[in-house]
Amino acid sequence: MQNLEQKRAAHALAWAPKIDGGAERGDPKGVVKKVPSLVITCGILSAMAFAKEKGAGHADVFKAFIDYSPELEGTLDEALTFLCEMEASDLRRITAEFMAYLSYLRRFV
Repeated sequence: MQNLEQKRAAHALAWAPKIDGGAERGDPKGVVKKVPSLVITCGILSAMAFAKEKGAGHADVFKAFIDYSPELEGTLDEALTFLCEMEASDLRRITAEFMAYLSYLRRFV
């Protein structure tokens, strides 16, 4: 049986090749490195809205997390709507899990 860290790592390893380099088609590692600072500065809702608008690599990072998270499903729009409607304490918990997941995704991209 895998622990939570192993599950995060395995999923991030599988999704790492799917992360796009963004609009400039640059290094995808640069895209993944920018997302945590966006979340810390603006919050997960604003960061996800930015990723939806920006598309490409930024959206791929959130799509990976949506695929990983048992609470989120569907498209980026559907996940964003779901996050907007949840309680603040649940949003903080999801944000913490997202940041933990990103630490592995950054390593594997």
